[in-house]
Amino acid sequence: MKLTNKIHRRNFLKTLGVLSLTPLIQSCDSSIGFWDGSDGTDINRPIKPKVDILLDGTEEEIASSVQNKHDFLQDLYNNPGKELKIGFLQERSYNILTLSFMKSNIVSYPHLRLVNTRTNEVANVIWGRDGLKPTIKFVDDSGNVIIKNGKSLEFALNIPSKLAKVNSPSDWIIAGIKIFAVALILWIGFSIAKYVASAIAFIAFNALAIGLVIAGLGIVIEIIQWILGITGITLRDIVEIFMLAINAIVELLIDVMNYLINYFE
Repeated sequence: MKLTNKIHRRNFLKTLGVLSLTPLIQSCDSSIGFWDGSDGTDINRPIKPKVDILLDGTEEEIASSVQNKHDFLQDLYNNPGKELKIGFLQERSYNILTLSFMKSNIVSYPHLRLVNTRTNEVANVIWGRDGLKPTIKFVDDSGNVIIKNGKSLEFALNIPSKLAKVNSPSDWIIAGIKIFAVALILWIGFSIAKYVASAIAFIAFNALAIGLVIAGLGIVIEIIQWILGITGITLRDIVEIFMLAINAIVELLIDVMNYLINYFE
């Protein structure tokens, strides 16, 4: 899969100088004014939480944190209720987002559930459709689409292409990561760094895709079969995304961040 060829190199180089500093700037912001100086340590820097994935540090460190997690996500789906905890800096302290798969009356298949532990807000992420396009929806425990900042959190997976038939499964996965990142920022708040949101979306949408494929293998549900038929996504496609080299994942996350910047301009 030639992912890096799909990302516009010129845009990457143009924005790298500023955007690559996002995680470092956010880390530094959390300790401004708290430098003790006597022993070279930052005595009031937030204590790192005990989580499964910590999104902190350089782009390479964050990319390394999300790489090769496909087995864990598959195990997450196969064990409803088991949680994946993701830690990240937000508003000068660490926040934790939990991901799990749940069975409920909202839909007839196990669905992805997000919990913002700082606010105790919950979002159930389910599949929908808008005409001929699949959608992802953030809904509450009653199945109602969540409204945040006046925006309904249901988004179609749009892929700009003159010939839709040439879209590969990896195109759908990358489009899904971008859309998920938009929904995540609207849901969790604009104070989360866009690069961190991109990394969380990388994990979360791929978890959603893994659930889609596994459900499609074992459950006959019209919308699941319909989405799989359109996207052609398989477990192999998802694994290939996770097996990318660190520099390719960095470029992918920056591509997602560029999309977020353009979306919210």
